[in-house]
Parts: sequence; C-alpha cells; structure tokens
Amino acid sequence: MDFKKLDTETKEKLSSQFKEFSDILGGKNFFLTTIEEIRDIKPNPLLNKTGSFHTKKVKISLSKSLLKDTLTTLYDSIRREEKVGDMLDGINPKEYKSVMNMIKTLKPATVTFELKENGQSFSFNILDTSEEKKTKVTFAFKAIFFYHLDEAKKALAYE
Repeated sequence: MDFKKLDTETKEKLSSQFKEFSDILGGKNFFLTTIEEIRDIKPNPLLNKTGSFHTKKVKISLSKSLLKDTLTTLYDSIRREEKVGDMLDGINPKEYKSVMNMIKTLKPATVTFELKENGQSFSFNILDTSEEKKTKVTFAFKAIFFYHLDEAKKALAYE
C-alpha cells in the first residue's frame, strides 16, 4: 500500500492516529526507533508464545498469540488485499477455509504498546471489520509489522 495513493480522509485519520501513537511513545523518533527495533527481533516477535515482547522502551503484547500458519496466512492475505482489494477475492476453497479461520482467530485480537517507564499505552486491532462483508488488516498493523518504514514516516509527516 502506498500512503500517497489513499484518499484525503483516510490519510488524515491515519496521520492523526500515528501522531497520537508517537506522542504517547515520546515523539516521532522514538516511535520510528521502536518500529525498527521490532523489525530487528528474530525470529518474528509476533510468533512469541506468550504473545508479548519488548524493545528498549516499550512492551508490546498481543491479546492472542499467533501460530506460524496463522501468520503465514495473514501475510498472504495482506499481499492479496494489496493486489485485488479484498483478502477473499479469487482464492480456491482450500485457501478460503484457512483465511476464514485466520479472520475468526484475529478478529478480536488487539496489539498493545505500553511504555516501560510510565505505563502509558495505546492499542489497535489487527483486523478492521468496520465494513460489513469486507475484512481488512489495519494500516497501523501493516505499517508497524510489515511495510517499509517509509509508510509510517509518510503518515507521521502528513499535514
């Protein structure tokens, strides 16, 4: 997804959301540094069995731990959503079942970032189910865990 190709209303919403996140973490640089630290953790921190992991300043916890096959299906769904606009378009019945199971698993799941020093935190959902019959992965989740760092920078810099 290219932030610049989004409509103005969506850009403003995402920009204000990311600015709020960065304010809670102590500024844009700390927010971007946290994203970089998450990316440096190997193996993928989303696969941690406890559903939580740490960076220098932040404890990140998932309300539900992810298994490798769920993460793989999520990644494939993100790629399909980017190409076609919907994670369920044009998939075979076998894939459909695994995608639907992933959606059911992640629908209530949230990601929480909590500062270690003062306990301030923010949360966001992994999946956006605001539109009926159309489930998407939230931009915040994709930008923090999958997209290039430039997408988060564009969201923070948008005026």
